[in-house]
Amino acid sequence: MKFSKILTTAFVALGATLALSGCIRETYPKTSTITADQLAASPTAGENLLKGIARGILAPAYGGWEHTDFGFPSVGVYNDQAAQIICTNGWMLGNAPAYNRFYLGAWGKGYGATGWMPVHFWYTYYPQIKSCNDVVKLVADYNLDSSYAAIARTFRASLYLDLARLFECMYIEKDFNDYATQSMAVQGLTVPIVTEFTTEEEATNNPRATREELFTYILEDLAFAEEELAKETYRPNSVSDPTLAVIYGMYARVYLWLGGFTDGLNGELPEGNAAYTLASEYAQKAIQEFGGAVMTEDEWTNKTSGFNTKASSWMWTLRHSTDTVAGNLHQFVAHMAPEAIYGYCHLTCPGVGSNYYDMMSDTDFRKKLIIAPEWSNWLEFKQYTTMSKEEYEAMAPYTFFKFRPSQGNRTDYATAGAIDIPMMRCEEMYFIDMEATFHTKGADAALNSLISFMTTYRDPNFRFKSQDYLDLIIKHKAIEFWGEGIVMYDMKRLNMGVDCAYEGTNYDEQRRFSTDHRLPWWTPVIPQSETQINTAITANLNNPDPTSVVEPKVVAQE
Repeated sequence: MKFSKILTTAFVALGATLALSGCIRETYPKTSTITADQLAASPTAGENLLKGIARGILAPAYGGWEHTDFGFPSVGVYNDQAAQIICTNGWMLGNAPAYNRFYLGAWGKGYGATGWMPVHFWYTYYPQIKSCNDVVKLVADYNLDSSYAAIARTFRASLYLDLARLFECMYIEKDFNDYATQSMAVQGLTVPIVTEFTTEEEATNNPRATREELFTYILEDLAFAEEELAKETYRPNSVSDPTLAVIYGMYARVYLWLGGFTDGLNGELPEGNAAYTLASEYAQKAIQEFGGAVMTEDEWTNKTSGFNTKASSWMWTLRHSTDTVAGNLHQFVAHMAPEAIYGYCHLTCPGVGSNYYDMMSDTDFRKKLIIAPEWSNWLEFKQYTTMSKEEYEAMAPYTFFKFRPSQGNRTDYATAGAIDIPMMRCEEMYFIDMEATFHTKGADAALNSLISFMTTYRDPNFRFKSQDYLDLIIKHKAIEFWGEGIVMYDMKRLNMGVDCAYEGTNYDEQRRFSTDHRLPWWTPVIPQSETQINTAITANLNNPDPTSVVEPKVVAQE
């Protein structure tokens, strides 16, 4: 076996090593035969270190205990299920709703300290932060190419941003069993910061960082990466290596989040409209640096490569190969690609709520990928699927065929699951700019941006009924990024509610929520496995348990 292959294997293992913030492991596992000196001596050391991070992000983090344990993409699906953006329609065929293995997110359950949801999020992210820290430290200790540290720090910034957006508890005006009161007690607290210098002793007493502390740290990582990746000598070695455009995109995400606060807890960092102004500025810089590409209709609707192969607008991509697919059910395709025969989709029929479907114009090409009510669109739909008419009619209405098995392979799970997954698309930058424009320049300017995007790229006859333009922007962003896990963070930041309890709803009974505020389980509790080790996170400094705080409603059916 070639040394580079051994090195890659060692760091795939390193990327998957469980290392919570309260449990700092050795830099290199005892089972590895590769020493730090050997790593430094290898001409491909840097590239293979980074492969370990990218592969680790796609790996099961908790031993594959649950079929939803397949790394970073599974967090995105949980987010969209919790935000009711993904609606699983198989129940309408008589299938048990719990065939949707993301039912905990959909139903708002299991978010307590000993529940699956906090454990899944924590174990998915912190081990990869540990891997990023290892790369940063190795680069410094052995004077490796500083661009490797820049890439690792970009990943680290992205991971911490997600953790901050997940675990910062945000106020809900309605006091459900003292939930609001308890949430006020932890206002402005995020997650513990673990750096390449954090010792095991320090990790056992590592408090939750304030919003100002964590975002200052994130911005420091991005500033370092920006300087390094702007150098003319920098060339990405793989699709998972970020570029300068990605750094600008990360800044845009950060400032968009900070714009949601006007409580003074950002400290010296911008908040409110000052942050939204920066979000718009960096989104435009990302678009300009990247070239502004937007996925075409063919890229979206292609039967064999649709959303499984890096497309023109994908700024940052994770790539599976057949040897990194964990199993037939521990993979994104099994849960999200209806044409994969071996997966759950024939039972769950993942798609959209009829409220989202009805909002889309018939001339929006993305609607062509959704099974219509009464299965009435077969004559047009058949050109976009590898299914037969009989298979099509065995799926539920509103099933969305956005994601395809790799190479159109429907039966071989290793081949079908070996897909590319977007971490950042240029379309997101357009929507960040739209929303930031709404806050800083007014509704009309933002609406003009939405109309321009939609008529140019998605629907030449774009029409809308809603007069709530911010809601309109977020809902169209939700359709655009369905299954990618982005929009829950927007809804949480903006304190947006959900409506799944309308007459004739296609949401199952357990998820018929109707609120005018964010759902409490968009903020999980920090898991007990962390608080038992990290004594700084006491019960009064943890998030309140949001499980089942809001109950679904009983609605009349047609």
